[in-house]
Amino acid sequence: MELTRMKVLYFDLDGTLFDHHHSLRFAIAAMQRNYTGLTEKTVDELIDKYNIALQQAYDAYLDKVITYEEADVRKLHLFFSSLDLPEPSLDEVQKFRDTDKAVYRKNRRATSGSIEALARLREHGYRIAIITNGKPDRRIFQYAIEQLGAPLDTTCMIGDSVESDIKGALDAQLVAIMYSPTAQNSQKLLFGQQIPIIRHMAQLLGYLGIGDH
Repeated sequence: MELTRMKVLYFDLDGTLFDHHHSLRFAIAAMQRNYTGLTEKTVDELIDKYNIALQQAYDAYLDKVITYEEADVRKLHLFFSSLDLPEPSLDEVQKFRDTDKAVYRKNRRATSGSIEALARLREHGYRIAIITNGKPDRRIFQYAIEQLGAPLDTTCMIGDSVESDIKGALDAQLVAIMYSPTAQNSQKLLFGQQIPIIRHMAQLLGYLGIGDH
C-alpha cells in the first residue's frame, strides 16, 4: 500500500480526532455520583456497559427502527438493564441526559497530536473532511467521495472503529488506517487486508511521507 500517494483524507470524529473516552469518563463519573445504583461498578465497567448500550441503540437508529431521539432514551434503558437495575423513570432519563451532555461537553478535548497533525496536513495541501454519522453504510462514504470528487486510489479513511470506519471504508474501496492509541502492533489483518495502525497522529504524518519541520 503506497500511502504517500494519498491526497484526500477522511477522518472519523469521536475517538479519532476528538477524545470521546476522556469526555465519557467524566460524564459517567458524574452519573455515578448522582445515582447510587451505579456505585457498585467501577467507572471503567460502567463505560464498557454504556458503550455497548450506545452502539445497540445507534444500530437500531441506523436500521430505522427508532428515531434519533428515541435512540438516546433507549441507550439509557439498555444501560440500566445491562446493570440489572430497574428501568429509569422519565425524570431519571432526563436527569441523566442533562448531566451527560453538560459534563461531556465541558470536558471536550482533541486527541493527542490531532490538531498539530491537521495543521501540517493542510500545509502540505491535503484535502480533509470528516465522516462521522451514518457509518458503516457504504452510501455515506460514496456521498463524501462524490462531494470532493476524490479518486478512490488516493483517498484514505482514518478511524478508530473496526466496523464503522475500517470495514465501511474498505466496502467503499477506500484505503483505511486504524487509529488505536493502545495498539501493540503496527498493522492488523482485517477483512482480508493488512491495515496500518497508528497510535498517535504524528505516525500518520510519517506514513504519508511528511517529515519534521
